Amino acid sequence: MSVSETINTIRKYAANRENIVDFSGGKYSLVLLHLVLRALGKAKALYIDTTISMPECTGFVNEICDEWGVELITVKRKDLDFWELVKRRGFPHRRFRWCMKEFKSTPLRLFNESFDGEVLHFVGTSMFESSIRKEIYAVRGVYHYNYSIGSDVLHPILKWTEDMVNGYIEANNLPLNPCYQKYDRGGNCYYCPHEKSLAYYSKLAEHQPRLFSKIVEAEKAMRHGGAAIYLGKGKLLYLGRAIAKLSTSPPQPLTLHANT
Repeated sequence: MSVSETINTIRKYAANRENIVDFSGGKYSLVLLHLVLRALGKAKALYIDTTISMPECTGFVNEICDEWGVELITVKRKDLDFWELVKRRGFPHRRFRWCMKEFKSTPLRLFNESFDGEVLHFVGTSMFESSIRKEIYAVRGVYHYNYSIGSDVLHPILKWTEDMVNGYIEANNLPLNPCYQKYDRGGNCYYCPHEKSLAYYSKLAEHQPRLFSKIVEAEKAMRHGGAAIYLGKGKLLYLGRAIAKLSTSPPQPLTLHANT
């Protein structure tokens, strides 16, 4: 899908709605926000503070919205804290991502319920980010109703590849979230059950030791020796132990080991 086709898609669905761009600070949602501004001349952005949001990411989102004249709305669960729930439920993992419901879907649903009219969320999802996502959105399509948040959702860059996104960023000289350079990722949560890279967690321990210590403390608080990362087939990765070993060992390739 070309840039002009994407802009036309945005204009087609935006009429007579409360249009909201879900802006995580990642490069896909950055490109989407820029496209919505081009298409509509204005935009409202929504950022979800998951209570484990990366400070650098939060700062970047605020800076971009200030510079581009975008109204920024931040939503956050005030009645729950991620780490308190970890102690009660255990760490989330790929088959039990309770964090998505509690700290993303629920705040979005409550936000949508605060409006009398229709709300349309623009989401920077690409079907090429994973094979599973490709299968899911081959069925859902560009536009659908999301029952978990109670709102219509539009994915204008669903058929954009990463090369297209990177090319757009370069062509329009868009600034990138500093997390990409600092941590090699742009996600706004500093802990994620899908993030299994020791290289990333090593950098987190170096640049944000207070935040990394929360992961270690939660592992220690588990009654049955809960590990932060479930690798599948009964294999666990204890981040506190793994990063401690790396900090006291000679430099070597970062690899995952079962029950580290």
